Amino acid sequence: MRPILYDLWGIPISAFGVFLLLAFLVAISVARGSAHRRLGVDPNWTLDLALYAIIAGIVGGRIGYIAANLGQFIVEPVKMVTIWRDGGLVYYGALAAALLLIRGAVRSKQISGAGLLDAFAPALVLGYGVAMIGALLHGLFAGRPTGVPWAIELFLERRHPTQIYLMLASVAILAILRAQRGRQLASGALFVLALFLQAVARFAVDFFVEAPAVVGPLTAGQLASGAVVLVTAVLLVRLQRQAPVIPPEPAAEAPA
Repeated sequence: MRPILYDLWGIPISAFGVFLLLAFLVAISVARGSAHRRLGVDPNWTLDLALYAIIAGIVGGRIGYIAANLGQFIVEPVKMVTIWRDGGLVYYGALAAALLLIRGAVRSKQISGAGLLDAFAPALVLGYGVAMIGALLHGLFAGRPTGVPWAIELFLERRHPTQIYLMLASVAILAILRAQRGRQLASGALFVLALFLQAVARFAVDFFVEAPAVVGPLTAGQLASGAVVLVTAVLLVRLQRQAPVIPPEPAAEAPA
């Protein structure tokens, strides 16, 4: 655990901030190439859209975190903006805000919104996996104490490496998305599949996260993930039954 990587002229540089920035850079690079190959979208336009979506995502994610931890922010409201200290972002809040911005942006362009989200799906998953390295160094999503051989030292105890579980899940999800290239998929199905798999992974990993149960044995994260699993499962069925299919991306092309 190393929440502060180094001091830059007396300014602490957090591990989560550094790897979140790296996650954004990697995701943008992948999204630009994928959107250009799939839809012929100008990479510069994709870059602009991605930057605005990231800003919207940070704001939305922070609002979600504040809402989930309102008590501590009422006592110390200045902490609402000190994101570099606590790394407090809610993933689904960030995702919802970014999707709203993207939806508004594609309306002014002759671009399929669902197709663009499909192009962004691998970038989203890859960026999430990279961000988990920062979460590990910062101590976010801390696992429960355990005696398993692969446990890590965190907060002076041996704990489940839940951040690594989520990072490995991201690798597996990327492999599953890549395997869909030879199939006929409805437009938007790849993105919804990515959300479904991420939610399943987060629901499962949360059994090993040290977090309070809010409904029976389930945490707040599991309730949110469970809701996403149900919604995306229904969407996947509806997309494949009702929406027109798009041709698969050529297998010979570079990975998205």
